[in-house]
Amino acid sequence: MKKGRCFELLTKALASTSTESTNSTAVENTELISRYPLIIDQHPYQISHEEKRGEEINHVSTSDSVLPDKVCDNTTTAATISSSCSSSTASDFDSDDSVFDKDYIPPQTKNKISVIDSDSDIDFIENSQQNNIRVSESPEREDFEPENQTDQASENVIQLTKKGSVRKRKHYDTSLRERTRAKKELKTNTKYCVKPGCGEECKKKCSSNISEIQRGIINKQFRNFTWREQYIYIINNTSQTIPARRTKKNPNSKVINRGKTITYFMLNENNEKVTVCKIFFLTTLGFEKKNDKVLRNALKQAQVQEITDMRGCNPNPKKIDNKPIIDHINSFHPAVSHYRRVHAPNRKYLPSELNIRDMYKDFCDKMGITEQSAPEDCVSYDHYRRVIKELNISFAKLGNEECEICEKYKLHNPDFKEIRHRNCTGCKEYELHHRRYIVARQKYDEDKSRQMSMQDQTSDTMYYSVDLEKVIMCPRLDEFKVAIFCPRLILFNESFVPLGDKKFRGARDTFACIWHEAIAGRKKDDIISCFRAFFLQYRDVKHITLWLDNCAAQNKNWGLFSYLLYLINSSDVNLETITLKYLEVGHTYMSADEFHHQVELSLKKKKRIYDFEDFHHAVSDTHRKITVKKMVVSDFCKFEDCSSSYKLQNMTPRVYLSNMCEVTFRREINTIAFRTDFDGIERELDFLRVKNIKIGIPRPAIKTQFRGVNKKRKSDIIDQLLSLMPENRRAFWRNLPVNDNSVDLINEYEEDVDK
Repeated sequence: MKKGRCFELLTKALASTSTESTNSTAVENTELISRYPLIIDQHPYQISHEEKRGEEINHVSTSDSVLPDKVCDNTTTAATISSSCSSSTASDFDSDDSVFDKDYIPPQTKNKISVIDSDSDIDFIENSQQNNIRVSESPEREDFEPENQTDQASENVIQLTKKGSVRKRKHYDTSLRERTRAKKELKTNTKYCVKPGCGEECKKKCSSNISEIQRGIINKQFRNFTWREQYIYIINNTSQTIPARRTKKNPNSKVINRGKTITYFMLNENNEKVTVCKIFFLTTLGFEKKNDKVLRNALKQAQVQEITDMRGCNPNPKKIDNKPIIDHINSFHPAVSHYRRVHAPNRKYLPSELNIRDMYKDFCDKMGITEQSAPEDCVSYDHYRRVIKELNISFAKLGNEECEICEKYKLHNPDFKEIRHRNCTGCKEYELHHRRYIVARQKYDEDKSRQMSMQDQTSDTMYYSVDLEKVIMCPRLDEFKVAIFCPRLILFNESFVPLGDKKFRGARDTFACIWHEAIAGRKKDDIISCFRAFFLQYRDVKHITLWLDNCAAQNKNWGLFSYLLYLINSSDVNLETITLKYLEVGHTYMSADEFHHQVELSLKKKKRIYDFEDFHHAVSDTHRKITVKKMVVSDFCKFEDCSSSYKLQNMTPRVYLSNMCEVTFRREINTIAFRTDFDGIERELDFLRVKNIKIGIPRPAIKTQFRGVNKKRKSDIIDQLLSLMPENRRAFWRNLPVNDNSVDLINEYEEDVDK
């Protein structure tokens, strides 16, 4: 009988028994209990009962308060068989098999529930730590020996979790790598072991020349070889010769005459090559004596200069074609970013209003994938997400990315919390990186404290952080799917933010330069133009300190240094010193990143950004103390790089921009002072060309031409999105400058060309 039926009858028998039941009903229920006994082994929970051997059963109870829900489906719940069952005897229901076999001794297995005699003072059985339950499916009582039925017992074991629910996956005490290695060793020892050789009648006397011990050693060494090494072993221990005499071929015979004779060799105990027969050679290596396919394949490879493994070269018939997935992902127009261009040149970013779940849902809608679709036509969410990762596309906020150097060190030294330094190159590089970013952060906090203590706007010293915000797309219409797929206009925001918390930044205002790609791009000259606008805004301040990240294309280049030398020695400003300080790579979070977060919140609050003027209002509404400058064409200039390559290359020791952490420009001095360590000494650097020292640095040339966008992109925006905009927002898009020679900033970087 099925064990489920057994439990059903047993539960029915226990539930129907009560103090009001008749004696006949109790007898009938007791017979059911004795007919379908329940055997539970290795149960981890408490079971108590009181029983007197040879007398009537007074009370039987099983505790359901500690049994888990999953187990209670197939086990009896708590019940009480009262004195109405007094007509039953111990032979009808007992706790073990001693009723049928007086010599029966319960097996002493671990975690098995034993029966406590009534003479004992113990009223319960302690819980086991191993959550396994084994239920006998047979309704008949029978004597068994667990040691002879280990396989059957292991199949009937139900593993439970710590919470008591049935474990869905089998729990192993060893790791997957150990189980794989053990499985491989078992296969080697059984399938590819040394097999019986050629016998005593062999003409070459192989068994006499090579002992069984030597055969075992050769077999073990051969099985430890890789596939390539095994082929090389076979080739090196065989020789092929052309037969000296050939027999005449029978034209009616199907047997093909041998074109070559193969001789096989093996090393004996004295490391001497001994000729052996083919059968002995194959069986020693673990192959069957009639299976010489491995020999033929290896000898074919001997004719080729390079041995190649052709296993796994056939295409997988179940492989999913990723081309439709890639085309769908690219339809969202992932854009390259200015941020960390040197460290992640091939990485692309999608707009912040997107997520993978919405992209996958749109893909299923377009491809017609439903729950009723065939398995070969379905693409899972995990596979779609994996393709996005392989394309190196990210949704992460650029200001909060992790440090690659720190991540590499964690992989290099997993015990970095306990063992900090292991006296190797990787650890030494990390120690230097760790010390640099700790010192840089301390200097940043010191300048932040100075800025927060300045409550007077007439102060002659300012401390700001500078950064370019991540890519922003316009128009921003999250509710409409067509807006996500349409290539849109890229907006830029170069922010100059006072150091300190947003509520306690002193009297200074945030200064933001905003523009779009039809006016200018994000080349070196475009970023320097924003620095020019900032310094002209605060032309009466005498000392300005700027904290920047280590993006060399924007914040650390000789073009910027040449312009700052020109500016501080000009009459356009009253500056006496300009100091640029650079945070360590990977640890560049500063007040500008916090401001960019506020801009993102303002954009989400407005929900819809139709044109550039709406973006200007969103940036202006972040907080009260902010000055937003809408950059026009006349605000952008062309700046000349006045550095002397000859001076820089012949300098000893040579100075590299990447090593600089602090650069200072002073009035009436044509050199810069720099540090490679915040706690190090300050050094002077003369990098200007001789002619610029004599005649001076030329004034920046103002641009007069719009950069423009591709004509096709403008027409796509007008055709697809203009109907979704109010009438008073459409003029901006109709008047957008066009230039088919401009670089598409969504897919490509705009390289700087120095003339």
